[in-house]
Amino acid sequence: MSASEPSQRADGSGSLQVFVLDIDRKPTLAFEATGLAAAQEICRDADLWTDLAALTSDGVPVCGPNSALSLRIAAQEEIAAFQHAVERAPASDQPTMTFLIKIDGVMVVTVGPERA
Repeated sequence: MSASEPSQRADGSGSLQVFVLDIDRKPTLAFEATGLAAAQEICRDADLWTDLAALTSDGVPVCGPNSALSLRIAAQEEIAAFQHAVERAPASDQPTMTFLIKIDGVMVVTVGPERA
C-alpha cells in the first residue's frame, strides 16, 4: 500500500490512508483514516491528547502543552511500520494506532517493517 494507493476498509465503505502525527517535528503516531478531514477529527480526540500528555519517551513527555503538532500523509517506511504493527496487533473493532517512537514502560517485541 502507498499513500497514493489506499487500502480498503474491512466493511467495504471506503478507502483508508495512513497518516502520521508529528510532534515537535518527530514522526510520533501513525494511523489510518478515510481522508485528511477524518484524520484531523481523530487528532482532535480529547482522550488521545490525554494519553499523549501522560506518556513519556526517554523520560520526556511525548506531547507537552507547547508542543508543535503537524499532521501529514505517511511516507513509505512509515506505512510499512504501520502495516507491520497492524499484522501483529490482536483483532479489534477499534482502529489501530502505532507509535513510531519508543514509549517508556512499553515492551516491544518486534520493531520495524521486516518480517519475522
